[in-house]
Amino acid sequence: MNDRPDTDDHAARGERRPRDAQRRRLYLAETPLPSSPLPGLDACAAYADRVVGTLWWEARFPHIGLAEVPRFRPGHGARQAFFSIDDRGPAITLPRRYRTKGVVLHELVHWAMADDGDLPAHGRTFARLLLDATSEFLGTERARALLESYREHRVHIGRPPLLGPSGQLHYGWDERLRLHRRRPVVIRHSTDRTPHATTAGTFVGYERGNKAIRVELEGDEQVRIPTDTIWDVRPSQPA
Repeated sequence: MNDRPDTDDHAARGERRPRDAQRRRLYLAETPLPSSPLPGLDACAAYADRVVGTLWWEARFPHIGLAEVPRFRPGHGARQAFFSIDDRGPAITLPRRYRTKGVVLHELVHWAMADDGDLPAHGRTFARLLLDATSEFLGTERARALLESYREHRVHIGRPPLLGPSGQLHYGWDERLRLHRRRPVVIRHSTDRTPHATTAGTFVGYERGNKAIRVELEGDEQVRIPTDTIWDVRPSQPA
């Protein structure tokens, strides 16, 4: 599908994503799936609007809706489809051969993750979100085919999203813990007193059985947070 980075805007801002180790494997997994062609850019844009206008999308990405949907460009001279952000905002470039529902979903997932510069562009979280979107918008049979192809090509898939107190589903929590071991993180979780507890510290690791994680606070104090109370994980921002 793409042989170039989908989000060049991160590089422009001086940010660097983690290594995109499974990019090629994910593309290979998508290649044999049915194409579901769309008849032109207008149809691609209309399909994107239908996806973003759903309650499914709102439950996951309430901060980006129909008013912010990327514009679609024909990509004259481009060899691949790709998502990018320029001075006019987000855009999806679709040469003629890539005007399909599957490719539009792929690029919308890149848009949804555009601010997640701490995650690989085609990592576990991307694979999970694309699988979930495929199931919702292209059907369970197509999602099963994608899952089988993921397994065939050894694509690692993130855990399902976690439901936050506001009703939003949060992706990427498991991949962030994996990538940020021994690094500062912010854990959002629930306690007996409040559903909006926040613990900031250094992620030490999982306890045996993965039923809880250990976070080291200032002064070397460690706290235990049960895994089933966590609803979001983010890297700690520098002061």
